[in-house]
Amino acid sequence: MTANRASERGVSPVVGVAVLVGITVVLAAVTGGFVAFGVATTETAPQASVAATADATDGWPDGQRLRLTHAAGDPLVVADLALVVTVDRGDVHARLTGLPTRRLTADNVRGTDVFDSGFAGVDGALDAAHTDGEWTSGETASVRIAQGDLDLHPGDRVAVRIVHRPTNAVLAREATVAS
Repeated sequence: MTANRASERGVSPVVGVAVLVGITVVLAAVTGGFVAFGVATTETAPQASVAATADATDGWPDGQRLRLTHAAGDPLVVADLALVVTVDRGDVHARLTGLPTRRLTADNVRGTDVFDSGFAGVDGALDAAHTDGEWTSGETASVRIAQGDLDLHPGDRVAVRIVHRPTNAVLAREATVAS
């Protein structure tokens, strides 16, 4: 009886190894098939550096404007971006999507409605009339804060996150103090 048990113990590890090798081969074949047919693609987020400034002065067209300059990195597809803007005075937080656009509407803004919805509301790489759909190094984009709804004051802190929507990756975090 002990001879039988010894031979049974030897079979269990061999069967276990064979099953594991078989599972590995099947998983490799299935994953390879998905990749070959384009099902299992993983998109990587572009890399970029952005600088921000906020102008608290009154007056059109330059006052009350948040400017973002693509300082370095990959070209960004504007339609893939969301801008999350927070002003550290009260509960002011808004997310901008649907870019590029000619003007900001309710379809573009989620959160606090503090952005100018006129034709001066967006400019540069975010403005559909002034962009090729890509935001490249050296180009500036801006959004205008609606005077009267939220007047920026010198010293107000404005934070911006630029999100790559297909991957939900934060491409840039920038904070500036309005001057």
